[in-house]
Amino acid sequence: MPTRRSLLWALSTVGVAGCSLAPTDDTSAATPRASATPPPGTEHWYTHPHPTGNRTLSGAGTLRDVDPVTFEPAGQPQWLVAHPAETGSQWTVVAGDGRANRWHVRDGEATRVGTDDSLPADTQPVVATGEGEPTLLRPPGEMAAHASPMVAPGGDGEPAKLLYVAEDGALVVAGDRRTRFEVDALPDGRLAALGDGRYALFTAVTDRYEHGALGDSTEGTTLTVVDPAEPALDWQTTVGPPEVFEGLQPLVADLDGDGDPEVVTTVADAQQGARIAVFGAEGDRIATGPVHSPGWRHQLTVGPFGPDGRPELAVVRKPHVDHTLEFYRLRDGGLDVVATVGGFSTHTYGSRVLDGAVAGDFDDDGTVEALVPTTDRDALAAVRRSGGGASVRWRLPLDGLVVSNVAGISLEGTLTVGVGTGATVSVWQG
Repeated sequence: MPTRRSLLWALSTVGVAGCSLAPTDDTSAATPRASATPPPGTEHWYTHPHPTGNRTLSGAGTLRDVDPVTFEPAGQPQWLVAHPAETGSQWTVVAGDGRANRWHVRDGEATRVGTDDSLPADTQPVVATGEGEPTLLRPPGEMAAHASPMVAPGGDGEPAKLLYVAEDGALVVAGDRRTRFEVDALPDGRLAALGDGRYALFTAVTDRYEHGALGDSTEGTTLTVVDPAEPALDWQTTVGPPEVFEGLQPLVADLDGDGDPEVVTTVADAQQGARIAVFGAEGDRIATGPVHSPGWRHQLTVGPFGPDGRPELAVVRKPHVDHTLEFYRLRDGGLDVVATVGGFSTHTYGSRVLDGAVAGDFDDDGTVEALVPTTDRDALAAVRRSGGGASVRWRLPLDGLVVSNVAGISLEGTLTVGVGTGATVSVWQG
């Protein structure tokens, strides 16, 4: 059962004056450098299409019928972030060593634009757009090495705030003041927006589950939701022992079609393996999916996959072994697998790159496809649900093996998707 905020949180609040999104020098060991509020009107773009962690694009495109635009960035691409440009799209490409450069894709061509930049190695990028050139959001000096910041937009005249996990496991909410929640957060975790101003993340870390598929053997045991407007912890709910949350970020989406968000997680233990667990927006556990065998389940995206247009969850069961794409439906208090199809690998063992697929109407036929790397990772396959199950309808061949996240955004009247393969990036826009 979830525990309410009055029983949960221990925090300290420190004033941060005169800061900006750009890093500043530390004033003391007790006051690490921090980033404050972004300027009004600034938008932020992540390695997944939505701050909720969901990866389904709105609108429609004709990617099936276009040739990719391919370009060679500086270094092997690890992370891609896409955002709309005045015409076409712009792509920030970050290599594993932190080198970053930006490309403008339009009219079938890619042009390198802006000034090359860099981030600390293995940092997950966030791109800020607004007035002037797009910029990489600088991680605060105290942020954990593999964490990623999240910007909570302001409202009613309030400034936006920056949320991140510090090296010591605290969750930090930074604005004109910096608030720390001592929650022992997952050091490589990412927050997910609930869509109502609150954010979810995994906390209370443990090493009792030694699978190590996601970069290390540290996993969260508590699902925590914070309201940065207060700021305050809203609720927490814990699993195990022996279970843990095997994932870096919750996925938030309306899975049952009632208009309210659910929080999708993967719960695992050494005896049974992994299964999908769905929680309500107030922390109640709604449903748990079936256990197949020991191994991981990679939760990908929620979209209107069902033949009747109802929302379903796309998951790859054991992407390193079984390579099976599953579609789940939440109904009548149960979470059922309603279709499966084999032949997909959305993750490389040991990698923290979990944005392994996107979904959308990529061939403008009125139905949504999941665009998923094949088992050999040399193509993206468009998988569509039907009354008889699920099947591959078409493929986008690649010029190498997938090495980055699969990124995508909606543009005016079209969609765009990109992926890094070896030394190049391929972008489909149409």
